[in-house]
Amino acid sequence: MEVHCDLEVDVNGQEVFMVDKKTLASFSGKFSKLFSSMTGRSKNLKVIFHDFPGGAEGFELISRFCYNNGKAEITPSNLVLLNCAARFMEMKNNGSRPSLIDQTVKSLEGISLWTWSELLVALRECQDLLPASSSLILEKVLDCVIGRLALPIAASPCTFSSENSSFQGSCDTRSSYSMRNNHSQASWWFEDFLFLNIDLIEKATMMMLSHNLDHATIRAPSLAKSYFLFSIRLQA
Repeated sequence: MEVHCDLEVDVNGQEVFMVDKKTLASFSGKFSKLFSSMTGRSKNLKVIFHDFPGGAEGFELISRFCYNNGKAEITPSNLVLLNCAARFMEMKNNGSRPSLIDQTVKSLEGISLWTWSELLVALRECQDLLPASSSLILEKVLDCVIGRLALPIAASPCTFSSENSSFQGSCDTRSSYSMRNNHSQASWWFEDFLFLNIDLIEKATMMMLSHNLDHATIRAPSLAKSYFLFSIRLQA
């Protein structure tokens, strides 16, 4: 198939991409609707995005998906970004083309096999890209994270993997180091949560209550919240 670079895309002022509008429109409902009213125009077009999820990195990932005929390498580190970018570009199943949204949701089914480190990366991506109030992916990631806290300390930071899993790995080094230094079960993960904002700390606390975690563990997010507020005061 002959490919033309007839579309210029400015992504959040970070980078400009030259792409084939037909290739991207075949997978993107947003582009498809935009170009359907421009039939007959042969001159090059330019689209400017000011709020594309993940900026240039996000657009590059969905472009690769389109140029690779609907295939993407989905990992714990890019799943959240791919899903956000796909939803923004309305990359749904239209019957004849693969849906990037569906593929990311399907990949989320393997979340129980992710390492502790991979869960934290995904949680940080959720915080940066998704609203704390309503997000299926955030709920699943946070639920899995909190679920790990309810496990025995020796198992919590380690990978849950199988030979057939694409998300194999090893125990998280920092958490293992914490265990070797005799951190208590209630707080071995404390430092790993310091990046959370207040909204996610409160959401994590509520989820801990729903998981019936012990009181010592549930009190730890309050300490993280206090540390977060203290850090803000220091920066002011």
